Amino acid sequence: MDRELELQRLCEADDHIAIAERVISKQMIELEKLRSHGHDTKLAELTLQHCRDALEAMQNHRQNITKMIEQIDQGLA
Repeated sequence: MDRELELQRLCEADDHIAIAERVISKQMIELEKLRSHGHDTKLAELTLQHCRDALEAMQNHRQNITKMIEQIDQGLA
């Protein structure tokens, strides 16, 4: 495997995670606005959960990339 490629993938994963975290924060604010105004929040809650699920998948992917870099550094890949 190519360590430089994995480092690039790690940087991209970090960028995607940061974006997802911002989206989740914004969605939480929107959800609270809906609640405070007495609106139905089911769709907003579902959207928030999907965002959290996507973030978890991104974090797992990032973890796999870091494991690959570790294996490369140890001469195992």
